[in-house]
Amino acid sequence: MTQPSRLNKALWRNLTELKLLNKDNAPFKFALDKSPFREDDDDESDESKQEQTELLIIGRIFPNCDTFKESAFKIEIKLTSKYPADPPEVRFLTPIYHPNITKDGKFCHPLLVKSLRWKPHTSLVEVVKVVAEHVDNPDLDYAINLDIRKEYTHNRPEFEFKAAKMINEHKLPRN
Repeated sequence: MTQPSRLNKALWRNLTELKLLNKDNAPFKFALDKSPFREDDDDESDESKQEQTELLIIGRIFPNCDTFKESAFKIEIKLTSKYPADPPEVRFLTPIYHPNITKDGKFCHPLLVKSLRWKPHTSLVEVVKVVAEHVDNPDLDYAINLDIRKEYTHNRPEFEFKAAKMINEHKLPRN
């Protein structure tokens, strides 16, 4: 991560914006559970963060679509040493049956591919927004799991059944 002091300020601002997504009037809901900073951190003085090769942000998204609205889903946003030049990696820690998410939880979307749509000034709020929107409305052009894509497209009742079963086994409370 280059220019640590400037990066820490930008990251602190991004995390503050993420915290605001837990308000009732937020356009989509996200609860920040773990940040690379403590609440009492001075964003410029913590040299250990400047030396880390990756930083983890953990939070929960709260989908709005009928299929997933009964649960929250814990996600991990990993900022590598090349962030913000390279996009973060997003992984679901709560299992979810979804065409844009691998069995091990990796979320796949063109925004998170450097050569496609990622720009270094893309905010973490934009990243979380894309995740939330695509849980509610899968992007079948970028489906990583083709069997689930086929099921979602051609046998929606079966998809809904399997998604509901996984939610019942792994769901997190929405509070």
